[in-house]
Amino acid sequence: MMLYPTVQQLTNEKVNRYKLVIATAKGARHIIDKANEEREREEKHRLEVDRYGKEPRSEDDPLLNEKPVSIAVKKIYDGEYKILD
Repeated sequence: MMLYPTVQQLTNEKVNRYKLVIATAKGARHIIDKANEEREREEKHRLEVDRYGKEPRSEDDPLLNEKPVSIAVKKIYDGEYKILD
């Protein structure tokens, strides 16, 4: 499977492949941490709601459709994440 955008599209004279790999890994870790926090919040809410006999909400996990690395690469390409020198 190939990632889009390609490595060539993401690198330039200021950003080399090594910086790109580090930035992607940090971005993916950030995405995973946010998803885990959201899951914990939803689980806490679900337990509280179950306690009072109400119907729990369905869980919408952002990591079910795409992998964190793919999301991070797209965010770098779109400019949401910046690679600092």
